[in-house]
Amino acid sequence: MADNISLEESFEYSLRNFLEWLEVMKMEPVKLCDTWGNYNVAWELVDDLNRDGEAIIGASCSYLNEEQKQEVRGFLSSLKNIPKSVLVSATSAEENQEAMSNPCWGPYKQAAAVLLQRLEPVAIQNRAYFDSL
Repeated sequence: MADNISLEESFEYSLRNFLEWLEVMKMEPVKLCDTWGNYNVAWELVDDLNRDGEAIIGASCSYLNEEQKQEVRGFLSSLKNIPKSVLVSATSAEENQEAMSNPCWGPYKQAAAVLLQRLEPVAIQNRAYFDSL
């Protein structure tokens, strides 16, 4: 039987994951692909950012303030502008590195870095949550 987790715990895991995906997005293509496992890296990264991002702004127990939620929404919305040709199925290291080397990623890497800075207060709170377990 699967363990059920509380809404708070679900939020904390989604926040931790979202922050991690932002960190991953900032990586150079080879390291990013190696970290991600060289399987549909671009698609998986965008999908995971969207899933966990939506979870942290929609959670009833979210402690992000409205400005932080708006910044996350804006970032997620911008991901829709990534060319579909970059989000293709890729199963080899070469294909994934080529997709993640596309110049279109530049602004998203910068935006991820800015968003991480703006979310630092909640990142601290999130780390404290996991440190207390």
